Amino acid sequence: MTVKRTRIAIATAIALLASAPATAAITIDGKLDEPEWEQARRFDDFKVTDPYRLTAPDSGSGTQARMVSTPDGIAVAFVLEQSPAYARVKPRLERDQEDVTDGVNFMIDFDGDGRTAYSFTVGLSGSIMDGIVTNENVPNYDWDTDWSWAVEETANGWQVEMLIPWTVAAMRNTDTPTRNVAVYFSRVLGGNGERQSFPAVSIERGRFVSGFERMEIPQYRKALFHYWPYLTANRDMIDGRTKYNAGVDLFWKPSSHFQLSATINPDFGQVESDALVINFDAIETFFSDRRPFFTENQGIFDVATTDLGRLIHTRRIGGDADDGSGASDIDAAVKLNGSLGKLSYGVMAAAESEDVGRDFYAARLLYPLRDNLSLGWLSTDTERPFLDRNAQVHAADVNWRPSESLVVNGQVLGSFIDQRGRNRNDTGAWMRVNWTPSESWRYRFEATHFGNELDFNDLGYQRRASLNDAKIAADYVHRVRDENARLRSVRWFADLQMRSNDRGDRLPTTLAIVNNYNFRSGNRLNMNLSLISSGWDDLTSRGNGLWKKTRRYRSEAEFVSRRYGDWTFTAALSMLPQGFTGQATPEMEVSVNWYPSDAFNAQLLFNPDRGGDWLIWEDGRDFGRYQRRGDYVGFNMSWFPGLRHEIRFKTEWASVRASEGRAYRLQPDGSMVATGLRRPDFDVNNFGLQLRYRYLLGPQSDIFVAYSRGGSTVLERDPLGSFDQFRDAIELRDSDQLLAKIRYRF
Repeated sequence: MTVKRTRIAIATAIALLASAPATAAITIDGKLDEPEWEQARRFDDFKVTDPYRLTAPDSGSGTQARMVSTPDGIAVAFVLEQSPAYARVKPRLERDQEDVTDGVNFMIDFDGDGRTAYSFTVGLSGSIMDGIVTNENVPNYDWDTDWSWAVEETANGWQVEMLIPWTVAAMRNTDTPTRNVAVYFSRVLGGNGERQSFPAVSIERGRFVSGFERMEIPQYRKALFHYWPYLTANRDMIDGRTKYNAGVDLFWKPSSHFQLSATINPDFGQVESDALVINFDAIETFFSDRRPFFTENQGIFDVATTDLGRLIHTRRIGGDADDGSGASDIDAAVKLNGSLGKLSYGVMAAAESEDVGRDFYAARLLYPLRDNLSLGWLSTDTERPFLDRNAQVHAADVNWRPSESLVVNGQVLGSFIDQRGRNRNDTGAWMRVNWTPSESWRYRFEATHFGNELDFNDLGYQRRASLNDAKIAADYVHRVRDENARLRSVRWFADLQMRSNDRGDRLPTTLAIVNNYNFRSGNRLNMNLSLISSGWDDLTSRGNGLWKKTRRYRSEAEFVSRRYGDWTFTAALSMLPQGFTGQATPEMEVSVNWYPSDAFNAQLLFNPDRGGDWLIWEDGRDFGRYQRRGDYVGFNMSWFPGLRHEIRFKTEWASVRASEGRAYRLQPDGSMVATGLRRPDFDVNNFGLQLRYRYLLGPQSDIFVAYSRGGSTVLERDPLGSFDQFRDAIELRDSDQLLAKIRYRF
């Protein structure tokens, strides 16, 4: 009944709501020839912030930004000087593809409270990125929205215009003629990777969003209504059947303080693919969510914890069904964002289909007590009828900035689970303090407590429960003043982490030391060393006992190149502790990028690893100890034959071969004892490829045609050579399909 009522409400909204777009006074063509630009506020005090030198840019790379508030949105322009000494680097890229290129970036915190910033990046080629930055300096580029941009090259440089509509975000205090916002502008030189910024803050530092330039601008109200019907045809090449699907998404913003997003029978996949991962660890692999409904206006729900957790992880919605039958279908979902005075709120609900389908609900409130102090509350409720399980999570959080150099964040949370009449409740809390007393020094203190039974995995992502964690970190940046020196800056970072579980068992203590060198040429050298004490491992056995781990170390050296003609590359060598003894074994990773033209680029990734002491859990207290040989090869190719055309080819191969296996058993005292039994050799082989064509019909409107094939096997057999393993991989055919999709915005 819940799904039926949701469908009726959404259908009624589609029938009743509409709005007409307004015309902007500024034409977004990159030319800056309108009189409004002469009256715009100008920003030209840019400083070099990556590497973190805080000096003025070199002659020949000057930057000026302009900004003006218009009835249709925030208009931003960049006027960029680029002398012949700085080669123009402008490869065409897919949306949100990170790469070495000349580009500009504008970020705006619409509420001016340091909580959420919206990021808009334009490259010299016209390629774009958009995303959200939360928790001071945590970016997420899964968010895509509708905005305008244009690039114009000149003899002495280039220019960019952007228009950020008032409708991209829900805002507080929308009934006043002006609003206080915070803004950030930056420019990257593709030749050497240098970033120039105003104000001179860096996302690598503890205080970023709250350090933006605050200003008061005229405020305008804008209404908007869009809907996106879609149609897909999916041809299964294995069984010969074709499946058709259709649905609709809608977005309605009648005012600046209210937004509604909804979807009926959404199509949530197949044109994007996750990276291949072979994971034998006890901790789940995290995958981000690029589905449009769950990225649009999601910033208010982006509530993180320490230990890389998230209270809402939208990949749970439409994930593997509780009965093990595969991915769940989603009937409908709805999301509301808005404000009442100073109070910001968000509500989200989603319902899966069939009797095994789950229902997900979330609500979020955020209230600023003062300019430097805000309180938040989040509640989630997940109904899982197949498991007879109800899971609720409640959390209260605080963000306090008592001074320009100090930022304090904290959270108290609890989970309340009822499964088949049995209640399991527990709590947690964490606090983080970032102190930046000078331009060179930064300190961080972090303390976390998760109870034994704390569980927010039904709708969130939690790496582990039962944790007491204290972390102290110090960061020092040395800026080289000598203009003739090869180095621009050197960064030292030290992090001491002491942990135990909530039963009092001491987990390994880790001291990490990181050293980064930024060269004037644009090359970078990164090195790190981690010293890990002995301690208890309470995860690997999956709850079947504690394992006493020996002390160990890990180290890594990584070289990241600047652009050399048509090439860039990254090479890393790591020594990683493995298995029973903690012996460090080598792992290499090489990435090569090729740009033969602005319209074509390719990337090759190669990541082999070898180890003589690989310990994996098999069942209960039983473990296997093996010789390990791992291989990963990835190849990506992008071609842009026209302004609206994109062709992408992506293929990955990941394999692990285990040989000379011996059986071990975990003892009550935490030791591992050999049983004398042999374990059979086995291999894991994964392969996937996708060839995708995309035609851009217009704003947020596309045609996709994608061919995908791949599969995975786990076989007990004698080890194969790399060539034979790869030959077997390309013959895998668990999935073989051709998908066509059209999505158009009205």
